[in-house]
Amino acid sequence: MIHSIKRYGRVLLAGIFMLLLWGCALQNHSPRRELKNSRIVVLLPGEGGDLSWNDTNMEGISYCEEKLGITIECRKNVQETEFEQVLVECAEKDYDLILASGEQFTDSVNTTAERYPDTFFCVINGIRADQENVASVRPREYEASEMAAVITGNIAETGTIGMVAGYPNEGMEHLLDVYEGKVREILEERGMEKIVFLRAYTNSWTDQGLARKMAEQMIGSGAEILFVYSNEAGLGCIEAARDQGTKVIGFSSNPTREHPDTVVASIKFDFGKLYEWILSRYENGKLRGKKLEEVGQEEGIFVPVYSSGISPEIREKVKQASGE
Repeated sequence: MIHSIKRYGRVLLAGIFMLLLWGCALQNHSPRRELKNSRIVVLLPGEGGDLSWNDTNMEGISYCEEKLGITIECRKNVQETEFEQVLVECAEKDYDLILASGEQFTDSVNTTAERYPDTFFCVINGIRADQENVASVRPREYEASEMAAVITGNIAETGTIGMVAGYPNEGMEHLLDVYEGKVREILEERGMEKIVFLRAYTNSWTDQGLARKMAEQMIGSGAEILFVYSNEAGLGCIEAARDQGTKVIGFSSNPTREHPDTVVASIKFDFGKLYEWILSRYENGKLRGKKLEEVGQEEGIFVPVYSSGISPEIREKVKQASGE
């Protein structure tokens, strides 16, 4: 009798264990969705033509539309004062997937999503995912800034480096700290003793005039290279550098293509691969709510672009630093 009870207990425990595993599996995988039958919209904080974040996103959207044979609608130039209004409009129009591209959307998405449980939201470069129908996918931008630092550290001649960025949020400060640390390491290895870093934030993604003034002040203080990550505002930095004969390292898009004499190299974000990664996980039920995921070099998101002035030796050093 005692043995029978023990056997029954073991069977019961095994059954409970299997139920727990099944429950975990359900939590970790959403239902599979038909991507071609899904209504998808992307919200962007700016217009195209910024040679930075918004251009990068638009290239990624076009790539996925062509490769996957789907339609992705796009709402451009969504201002912070209208984030929640636009999110509600899209949810009310029964979009299946709403992608908001930019860390600044994080709070509004998490607030809005709670009211629309049948819509799935994804914040690109988000920092939180509080709701069951919200995911955040964040590029490991610090990996890209380290690649930019390898270029900067090997082409610098005087050791005074300027950095113009958008907003001093946690992610931005981290990628700039990584950039600065790597550049310093390389310059010290090269024997430079006087190393100066100048850092400024525009607190705007669009104010080209302010960014230009910041760049001019840095150049006046001896900056020989500017590392620029401020979206449309960064165009002002490029103009200032062009006029003064100063070099620029571009970031997130490919301004080297339009300004190869000034923007001697760029680290481009391949958002075709990023959007394809997100949409594939959405279709397969692996893009899960209440989860923040990161992508970067391992997924092939960051691509260095060079002008003819960057030597094969420096290009090889970037490859080595990125683990290729």
